[in-house]
Amino acid sequence: MVGRHRAAWALVLGVALALSGCGGSAEPENPRERPKDLIPREAFTDLLTEMHLIEGARGGEHLMGDSIAVWRVYHAAFERRGYRPEQVARSYAYYHSDPKLAVEIYQEVMERMQQQTHELSKPLAP
Repeated sequence: MVGRHRAAWALVLGVALALSGCGGSAEPENPRERPKDLIPREAFTDLLTEMHLIEGARGGEHLMGDSIAVWRVYHAAFERRGYRPEQVARSYAYYHSDPKLAVEIYQEVMERMQQQTHELSKPLAP
């Protein structure tokens, strides 16, 4: 149980550091105010899951085996889903203004990643 909490907080820190490079003053003055362009929780959880998969492939400032800066990959993920970096940062600040909600979201992220690991670990059918 302690390991899961450590992993959740490590994920929170990783995303916070990644989003800090988005620039601008994307956080609302009071993060508990719902941003007008808030990413719905389910879609935000999907995005966080993808961001953590990207983070897992990271080696320093670039993806392992590639010369593409990791922030470009994040921005491509945002754009593919129709989000702007500032919108992601506002949604991040909003959801993380409530620690219990943030933990719930990260538990969902970890469960999705564990499920994907389980699916990828299955033997291939002949």
